[in-house]
Amino acid sequence: MELAGTGWRRPVRPGGWREITLDATSSSALAGVFERERPSAVFFCSYDKSDRAITVDAPREVARLAARHGARFVFFSTDLVFDGASGSYTEESSAVPLLPYGVLKAEAEAHVRLEHPEALIIRPSLLVGESGITLRPEHECWHLMRGLPVILYADEWRSPVHVDDVARAAWELCGTDVPGVFHVAGPERMTRLEMGRVLCKLYRFSPALLREGKRPADRPRDTSLDSAKIGALLGWAPEALLARSTPPLAGARG
Repeated sequence: MELAGTGWRRPVRPGGWREITLDATSSSALAGVFERERPSAVFFCSYDKSDRAITVDAPREVARLAARHGARFVFFSTDLVFDGASGSYTEESSAVPLLPYGVLKAEAEAHVRLEHPEALIIRPSLLVGESGITLRPEHECWHLMRGLPVILYADEWRSPVHVDDVARAAWELCGTDVPGVFHVAGPERMTRLEMGRVLCKLYRFSPALLREGKRPADRPRDTSLDSAKIGALLGWAPEALLARSTPPLAGARG
């Protein structure tokens, strides 16, 4: 099996794959990559919260090309397609986003379904762990790694999930012939503040840097996810974050 990773504004993370420079907002560039590479599967995880071209138009075009070339297509969405009124959302729950980013992702999902009915749409919750050159969740970790205080909401709930579990789920799902939407979430519903305390334990950050805050009124209150569907299909579920053995980060402050 040969793997290739694409990058544009920053390089692809080093690994067991070839690097391809690609502007995913260019239809001609995308078509050229499909013609040269003839992929059997495509994973689309690029986004920019303020750029419709990369967040909506690009996945629509890639889904169209993947369908034309008979390639499996896996699109990464978000738990923020929900309004946060109830929490514990299943794949059958209606997507009613509040935030502009959630609106873009919900629209992208609709385009992907239309262009590639056999596509997989994965909705992860808030990501935790190393992701390329970034440590996630980016906002919290950026401050904590630098020894800076960070305000975290005590009234916003998510289902944080490790990036490795999301990657494993996506890879295993891609190997099936099952289409549709799948939630990938950690087993624990927690506030952003509670998650901050977990990050401090995982990466040896100082909990003294955490400050309790209240979420803005326009943010969803509870976008926790139910991922029983993927567990039943794959026979495993994401681990609790503290079940992982994680070495201290270089530069982390205790």
